[in-house]
Amino acid sequence: MVERGFGCRCPGATVHVPGTMSVAPRLRIQSTRPRDASAKPSGSDASAVVSIQPGVIHTVNHCSCRKGRRYLACALLICAAFAAVSVPMSARAQFTGNASATGQFESDSNVFALESGFAQPGTSDFHRSDTFFAYGADFDGKYLWGRQELYATAASKEYDYQRFTELSHNEYKVDAGLNWKLGELLDGKLDIARTRTMVPFFDLSGSALALSIVTEQRETAQIDMKLNSNWKVEGSGYASKADEPLPAAPQLQLTQSSGSASIDYLGITGLTSGLTAGYLSGNYSGSTATANPSFTQSTAGFLAKYKFSRTTIEGQVGYSRRVSDTGTDNTSGVTGMLDFTDQLTPKTSFTAKIDRTINSYFLNTGSEIDTEAAASFRWQATYKLAVSPGYTFAYRDFPGQGNNPVGSNRVDIQEVVTLNIDYQPQRWLLIKPYASVQTRRSTFIGAHYSAAIFGVSVTVTPYKPR
Repeated sequence: MVERGFGCRCPGATVHVPGTMSVAPRLRIQSTRPRDASAKPSGSDASAVVSIQPGVIHTVNHCSCRKGRRYLACALLICAAFAAVSVPMSARAQFTGNASATGQFESDSNVFALESGFAQPGTSDFHRSDTFFAYGADFDGKYLWGRQELYATAASKEYDYQRFTELSHNEYKVDAGLNWKLGELLDGKLDIARTRTMVPFFDLSGSALALSIVTEQRETAQIDMKLNSNWKVEGSGYASKADEPLPAAPQLQLTQSSGSASIDYLGITGLTSGLTAGYLSGNYSGSTATANPSFTQSTAGFLAKYKFSRTTIEGQVGYSRRVSDTGTDNTSGVTGMLDFTDQLTPKTSFTAKIDRTINSYFLNTGSEIDTEAAASFRWQATYKLAVSPGYTFAYRDFPGQGNNPVGSNRVDIQEVVTLNIDYQPQRWLLIKPYASVQTRRSTFIGAHYSAAIFGVSVTVTPYKPR
């Protein structure tokens, strides 16, 4: 299981998960923060003030993480209190909400991401394809109170596999938070999010291929302060705990805490530039291997964003260094990102993204260096129909985690071609057919694979405000 950020990835977000319908995986790099993620999803958070109380936040056997969570909880409560008292009692409150139901069908020609000619480990079963039906519900709501905004999202989905019934499972995501403002110079966000998702099998190469679920809880705080018309300071921090039980390591867990800061110059029209720095600490536990390494990671770099007419360019470049007691989790290098978006015509847009990050690789309690490039088009044929083709290339380097020979570096090259269609015949009905072709070449014996996926999802929103 892997995650993404500026110089790091944390548990919770995977790449190229079969069944997703985005044109390309999210590639934005963030200063060891969740800036996004998503990143879409951004609506993660509306009861953070209520939920983050003594006894609710996870306590783990890692002293620095436990202290960090205490400090973070105090900061969240203090900011929430300031935001609350700053709102006039006569402020008008307003609630808006949305609920929807989703059904999905998907066919996957290689569910277990197996190399051609390979049976499932420990069996003589060469079957690789399967289909599933899924159904679920989503809810999101916002509550405005003066200048403060509470928001929450909740989603649950049940997956029912037709051949490999042991893969049937439930996934969910619950987010809650507060967007707060104090005057014209100070604002921020408080988040709490909990997710439960299936680990994609292409991230389990070399292990027993059984259903694995990762569950993560993360608490986040962000504060932005405008110094004057030309300068702005931003700071953020998070604490997270992720559990990913595997057949060989049923207690596998990763706890992390991170903080980042940046200073931005806004004095040139259309251009934002500045400096950013971040620090991340983490600890693996529950591995059956001899080592359960802890690690620290520091990142520093430059950032810039330029917007002109129909074109937006955003970039970061810096250096990240991860230090650990084991060679599989000890690495460093140049990290960065470049996002380019252009509205070619009123109906057509083009997006290109390149990034390089140091991420955590849950399976081996180690790290990986990922370099990715992606491009996509979106053609809004009519107000009801949109078509989005895309392509993603990924080069993944796993230091000391190869098996040819054991202890060598493992290198994966992954390619994904996608086609997504959004068709909305009614305001309350959205139909999304999708298809993708995935391939991977690897120096790891048994990790080559290819797969063809196609499916459709239907979302019904009974009431959708204009």
